[in-house]
Formats: sequence, C-alpha cells, structure tokens
Amino acid sequence: MTSKEIKSSFHSLIDECKDLKLLEQFYDLLKNMQEKESGKDFWDELTDEQKSEIQMALDESEDESTLIKHEVVMDKAREWSKK
Repeated sequence: MTSKEIKSSFHSLIDECKDLKLLEQFYDLLKNMQEKESGKDFWDELTDEQKSEIQMALDESEDESTLIKHEVVMDKAREWSKK
C-alpha cells in the first residue's frame, strides 16, 4: 500500500468508528509518536509547580526512611478492595 492509500483507509476507519474511547486512544498514540519524532519532551510542557512535585517525589523515593514496605502497601490495598 502507498502512503496515500494507507491514509485514505485510516481516515475511513476513523470516520466509521463509533467508540469514543478507542478514538481517543488512537489520537493519543499518534500525537505521542509525532511528538517523540519531533524531539518534544513532555517535561518541557510541565509547569514549574508540576516539575517541583515530581522532583520531590523522586527525592522521597530515594530516601529509605520515607519508604513504605511492599507488604504494608499490599495489606492496605487488600483492605481497601474489600470495602
């Protein structure tokens, strides 16, 4: 298939699709791939506050005194799922 034929077929599939969630997933996939190819980095699009929050979370994850044991998290998850 040529590029033109693929695009035409793809447009037809999109036009016929009734599933909004599926359309959103394909849209996000294509958008992310285009951004990746263009060299865009999601980090550059974050606000300073978002970057700061991520950095704080990373710092906390590297400090063993702030970590919660896996077993504790799993126990809490099991308790939560029973509710």
